[in-house]
Amino acid sequence: MDLENNLAKVNNEAESSVNSSDAENPATEALPAEKHKRRKKLWLQICNITLIPILLMGILFICIGLYSLRLSAVKETLTTLRGASILTAEHFSSINGLYHMNHGELYCGDIRMNDELPFLENEKRAFGIELSVFYGNNRVMTTVTDESGKRQLGTVLADNRIVTEVFKGNIVSTEKNIIGNEPYLCVYVPIYNKDKVVGMVGSALFLKNFYRMNRIFYIEIAILTIVTALITFLLITVLSRKIVKRLIVIREYMEELVRKQTADQRMDPLAFSRNDEIADLATHAVSAGNSIKNVMGTDPLTGLYNRRAGRQRLIKLWEESHKNYNVFSVVIGDLDHFKNVNDKYGHDMGDTVLTKISEILKRNCKENDFAVRWGGEEFLLGFCMAREDTCEVLKNISKEIKREAFFVEEGVIFHMSITFGVATFAGQEKIDDLITIADRNLYKGKNSGRDCIIS
Repeated sequence: MDLENNLAKVNNEAESSVNSSDAENPATEALPAEKHKRRKKLWLQICNITLIPILLMGILFICIGLYSLRLSAVKETLTTLRGASILTAEHFSSINGLYHMNHGELYCGDIRMNDELPFLENEKRAFGIELSVFYGNNRVMTTVTDESGKRQLGTVLADNRIVTEVFKGNIVSTEKNIIGNEPYLCVYVPIYNKDKVVGMVGSALFLKNFYRMNRIFYIEIAILTIVTALITFLLITVLSRKIVKRLIVIREYMEELVRKQTADQRMDPLAFSRNDEIADLATHAVSAGNSIKNVMGTDPLTGLYNRRAGRQRLIKLWEESHKNYNVFSVVIGDLDHFKNVNDKYGHDMGDTVLTKISEILKRNCKENDFAVRWGGEEFLLGFCMAREDTCEVLKNISKEIKREAFFVEEGVIFHMSITFGVATFAGQEKIDDLITIADRNLYKGKNSGRDCIIS
């Protein structure tokens, strides 16, 4: 019932919009320019639906690609730094003598270590990196210079975790170490003297130089991803044009269906050009057209099914129950003394009463139940339940109706009541027989004083 009510609502809205446009020129349909505009709008909507995921996918691929490239580049760079540090540390570990400091300079026996600075410079040129020699955690030799060209000597490696690990004999790599207020990729390798760790060799690559070296790869990945996304988008837009044309055909068919409210329209064969979901959609649209008289059966005042649509729902319920051996009940209800309301308070108040009562009936109908304005102040209800359960629901409905207060003017209110006649399908009865039984029980209730349920 909710689906059909929604369809009816959509149809009413579409009908009102169509009628407003037809009021200006009722003999003409949508102009070709308007149809072209609609097609373009739908095509743009499809493009937007496809473009946004493609853009997000492209951004995701760029981020993943750049992140993976960075990890790989960092790993490769640290491997190079590690090799240079090991080579340099082995050189300094192979010098005979005891390491010691003398007047702020490092000696190994009688050999002055500062004389080994050309060795570090050669390593720097060979590997394109910076090298430092530490005695303890003090930088005593280095190729690192500041902006004025002064070597960064006498500085201390402040990260105690690195110092501790190196003096345990471990090689330590770090992706971001600060030297002279600048970030570097670094590897530290212990220097041995008489089988004892006395210092370390640190190799480093300026982080800005690292990004500068890999910038071209970042750009290539970004360009490749963007080009791939654009090509994908162009292919989708080209392929979507025919889809849009077929969808527009179905849309125009449905608009014509709503405008004329008949099943005489013919679907353009373009909608069936391929055996796909769109062709299925067109098939369902044609089926909807063939069933238009059935689905457009809403009572305009109450929003309930009108008598024709209600009878068709009743037939469907009867067929399903007859097939599945289910029990259902048919109820006819009639408002008590409704004529007095019209005579005393006017037909507008009578319409208000019918609307309020209809809301109560709908509110008490479950998913497969339905309510019909059978005629005037008479209603037909279909419940997928046995007689006893149906009567319980009707008792609740009757209580709600009697609680509803109708205000005429200040100090003047009145209440309504309703009489119900019930007939239950037991497997043999015909639809007309059920309606007759319910109607007969209704008039028994009317003759018994009203405001009751007769089953």
